[in-house]
Amino acid sequence: MKHLRALVIKSLMITLVLVILLTMFNGYPLLNTIFLSLLITGLAYVIGDLLILQRANNTVSTVADIGLCTLKIWVLAPFILGAAVPFSLAFISALLIGGGEWFFHKYMAGTVLDEEDDLVGGH
Repeated sequence: MKHLRALVIKSLMITLVLVILLTMFNGYPLLNTIFLSLLITGLAYVIGDLLILQRANNTVSTVADIGLCTLKIWVLAPFILGAAVPFSLAFISALLIGGGEWFFHKYMAGTVLDEEDDLVGGH
């Protein structure tokens, strides 16, 4: 249940940023932007939150999320949005998402990941 709650929080954060920047300010289709945000959420959760954050600290994980999110938006956008997203827009989007990720990682470390350690006898 903790993972589901975390995924909902993360998807709302990423969707909000991408809908504002890509759809409202740059005219990309809303439903496609939402689909892109859900895809990015899933990939970012597995890579940034479950793999990197558990093995590194918040700073490393946030920087990795910014880099990975930039690349995911830039590379996947033409296929999902039907048009390329300029690298600068992908980077700005990722920076804003990264700001939210900093706080989200604190939530993950204190709520979701700590509880998993308790289940396997880590703490």
